Amino acid sequence: MLARDVKLAVFDEPEAGIDLWSFNNLIRIFEKMRNSSKNRTIIVISHQERILNIADEIVVLGDGKVLKQGSKEEILPEIIGKDYALNACERLS
Repeated sequence: MLARDVKLAVFDEPEAGIDLWSFNNLIRIFEKMRNSSKNRTIIVISHQERILNIADEIVVLGDGKVLKQGSKEEILPEIIGKDYALNACERLS
């Protein structure tokens, strides 16, 4: 991805099935991608808090709708360890 210098990169749960060492490398790659070009958009679909921590913006989706959108400082406190996150499975039923 870095060599191709793409303008839009989409990753759907890229951390699935990788070990801790590889996960740390993945975080570094995302950070390098973000810092290497101002004209690049990176979309990462993930449930991992460590990936959310490097995000510029977080979009929370539910039932095909945007439920929340904002900076990590705005969104993370609302979704990590709160009833909103803990009861997500019940809302899907």
